[in-house]
Amino acid sequence: MSEETSISDLLPLVAAALNDKAAADAAKELAAAREERDIPRKVEVIRSLNNGGDEDEDGDIVVYASGMFEDGQYARNTNLWDVTLEQNISNICRLADLRGCHICVGGGFPVASLDHTLPNNATFEGWINGEDRRQGISGDACEVSFCFCPHTIWLVILIHGWPREAWEAVIQEDDYDQDDQHVVHFLVENVAEQYPDATVEFKKVTFAIRSIHGALKRL
Repeated sequence: MSEETSISDLLPLVAAALNDKAAADAAKELAAAREERDIPRKVEVIRSLNNGGDEDEDGDIVVYASGMFEDGQYARNTNLWDVTLEQNISNICRLADLRGCHICVGGGFPVASLDHTLPNNATFEGWINGEDRRQGISGDACEVSFCFCPHTIWLVILIHGWPREAWEAVIQEDDYDQDDQHVVHFLVENVAEQYPDATVEFKKVTFAIRSIHGALKRL
C-alpha cells in the first residue's frame, strides 16, 4: 500500500476526530452559557473556605446545595414560596461547619447567614422538629428549622449521624436553647463534638411572598 493511499485512508478518521472535538467544544460552550444564564436565578447554600475573612475576599467557595428559584412552588400557606434544594454530592457539609454557611441568591449575594456570632447579622432562631412538626422528609435523621428575621426566610435541614434516640432525648429535655444559647451553638459545639462524623443535608428554603413579589412576577 502506498504512502498516499495510507494517508487518504486516514482522512475520514481525522475528520471524525475534528468533528468530535468541535462538538465537544460546542457542548462545553453551551453548558457554560446555560450555567451563566442560570446563576442569577439560583438559590444556594454556600460556605467560604476562609469563613468570610476580609483578608481573602476572593477565596474559594463551597456550594453545598442549590435550587432554581423558578422551580419553586407555593407552600400550603400561599403566602410562602418553597424552593427545594438539590445536594452537591461532591461537597457534603459537616455539622461542625454549619455556623459558616450562608443562603445566597443571584450568584452569591447572601440573604441570610447561620453564623449567629456575626455582629451585624440579622437575628434568627432555630428549633429541632419533633414528630408533631416534622415535614415527612426526614426518616431517622434529625430535622431542624431556622427562621430568619424579620420572618421572611426559612431553612430546613437534616442532620445525619446524630442517633435518633439522642436527638429525641434532647427534644424531651427541651434545654438546648436555654441561657441564651443559640441552637447553632448547641449543634456545633455540643452535637458535632460528640458526633464528629455528623453531616448536614440542606432540604428547602422558603421565602415570604411579600419579600419576593417582584421576582415572582418575572417568572
